[in-house]
Amino acid sequence: MSELYQVVSAPRDPAQRLAAVAREYAITVAVAIVVFLVAFDNGGYGESTRETLAIVLWWVLILCVGLGVWPLARTPRAAWLTGGLLAAFGLWTLLSVIWAADAAGAYAEFTRVMLYVAVFAVVVAGSRRDNAGRWLDGLALGIAGVVVVALISRFFPGTLEQRDIAQLLAGTVSRLSFPVGYWNGLATLVALGIPLLLRVANSARHVVVRSVALMPIPAICGVIYLASSRIGVLSAVVGTIAYLLFAPRRWNVLSAVIVSGAGGAGVVLALNQRNTLVNGPLTSPLAEGQGHSAALIVIGLCVLTGLVYGVGLQVLEGEVKPPPALGWGLLVAAVAVSVAGLAAAHPIRRFEQFKNPNLVVSDRSGVEQHLLSSSGNGRWQLWSSALDEFQTRPLHGRGARSFEAWWTQNGSLPVFVKDAHSLYAETLGELGVVGFILLLGTFTSALIVGAVRLTADSDQRSVVAAAASVVLAFLTAAAFDWVWELTIVGVVAFACLGLLVGPATITVGRLGVAQRADGMRRSLARYGLGVAVIVAGWLLVCAIAIPLLAGARINASQDAVARSDYSKAVSDALAARSIQPWSAAPYQQLALVEELRGNYRAALGWIRQALKRDDSDWRPWLIKARLQGELGHLRASRASVARIRALYPGFRLFEQQ
Repeated sequence: MSELYQVVSAPRDPAQRLAAVAREYAITVAVAIVVFLVAFDNGGYGESTRETLAIVLWWVLILCVGLGVWPLARTPRAAWLTGGLLAAFGLWTLLSVIWAADAAGAYAEFTRVMLYVAVFAVVVAGSRRDNAGRWLDGLALGIAGVVVVALISRFFPGTLEQRDIAQLLAGTVSRLSFPVGYWNGLATLVALGIPLLLRVANSARHVVVRSVALMPIPAICGVIYLASSRIGVLSAVVGTIAYLLFAPRRWNVLSAVIVSGAGGAGVVLALNQRNTLVNGPLTSPLAEGQGHSAALIVIGLCVLTGLVYGVGLQVLEGEVKPPPALGWGLLVAAVAVSVAGLAAAHPIRRFEQFKNPNLVVSDRSGVEQHLLSSSGNGRWQLWSSALDEFQTRPLHGRGARSFEAWWTQNGSLPVFVKDAHSLYAETLGELGVVGFILLLGTFTSALIVGAVRLTADSDQRSVVAAAASVVLAFLTAAAFDWVWELTIVGVVAFACLGLLVGPATITVGRLGVAQRADGMRRSLARYGLGVAVIVAGWLLVCAIAIPLLAGARINASQDAVARSDYSKAVSDALAARSIQPWSAAPYQQLALVEELRGNYRAALGWIRQALKRDDSDWRPWLIKARLQGELGHLRASRASVARIRALYPGFRLFEQQ
């Protein structure tokens, strides 16, 4: 959006003018489309979506760098350091395949990290000082589109297909999740948009653009409220405060925060007065009527926010220059109020409440009551379990994606979870000290570079401030929930990480030195970089395609089973096995197909092959016990049941046996 105010010096010829405009806004539009589409596809949570996106991005790098389109500026050492640490984290994740009980799961986590490496590399290679804002504008526009779609899905039920996981969890159906599929993920994603929009409101040249940029923020507050996400609130607060502290023209930012905050408070108040719309039943005529009136109010408040801010800029900017002492006084007062509020909140008592699992969630409690709750909903127990896992193998962990099996066997609560709800605790448990240091080093190095660039380069300070604020908000959310596994949130964060350390925000002096390098030396380095990117990119494309193709064949096998075409189901499962022989999934699928065909002995052979590749999952053992029972091997079936009890003590199917 900040680039919308730039005047394009295009010739009078309409075709040339159109081409110039396309070049000017291509990055913004492309980034916005990618963000919106990935978010709309359940946040890219599915492995096929994630792997497809990774392959596309690596092909972009291969073509653009290999053909000489990128890099347009020399890659600074800071980008090599941060990117190298992230790539090393990915390689360590891949190496954990050796000792992980579920090799296929560890490999899938490797492909996830390679997606984030691709996002980082694309932004570093494709960004430069004169287009840095376009990347951030694209992220902001994409997130704004998600906000609009999310509110439409609540205000006008039936207009969009609901696919979120709230439908599967009792007591959470009223929490807004569409289109990302998870309420905390949606709230975190839109919260990351706040510093991006504040940057435009603070830096754009035209008042109209600055006003329009502020309009989505009250709607973002509405989405976070309807999602009933305390993590979303925390991310929004961290991102806003960080940008306010880092950005130039802080009085402008403060005024934007106050005006948009007032608009957001109005939106929340309007929603709070519509209990059925917020807490359900969402399919009732009353909820639909409240949604229509709420839509008008939200639109009105968003427009009013932009108008008030625009008029204020016209009237006051340049006329009022508060003294520095006032700013310091406000900062001291804010800190004092925060400390007093923290003390009044009884932090020790709230911490004890946080440790209380209190997993019962009732719709009757209401969205607002959940937002004010101190319960950790079992997070303390999850984190403690991850640290217990870490203590068993502190150096290298138990392997990527091992927490699910560890919790199933050793968890202290009767709930099924796949993640530890903390990136840091889970990394310690799964990848040990080595993995934790590589992950921590990736973000620490980037934030240090960002801090240096904030003080050294005022021209790009607003870009650096926005990118750093997004990264900090992401790191905060990752400490409390599984946003690392929600692709769209990670994509936005690593795009900002690339801008933070790449050539887009490098100081002018350093960039000039890089550009004055010897011509022959630059040519050789350019050629070597192109060859390296082509080779590495092609290898990674092939590596990421393995689970993607294997998963497609397993899906085809399952579709064939639904049609009762068992021969086709077997051939597709065998094809998946030939693509990814170390995965237990193809063998398990073959066992299920043969069981349906009545070939119990063949099915038992296949499930044994599956267990050779992953014996930490209780579900293949359940299939094995069932098949052994069908064959009359009762003693062996009882042994398999005992193994299930060991892997999943809370499995109640066997309590009465």
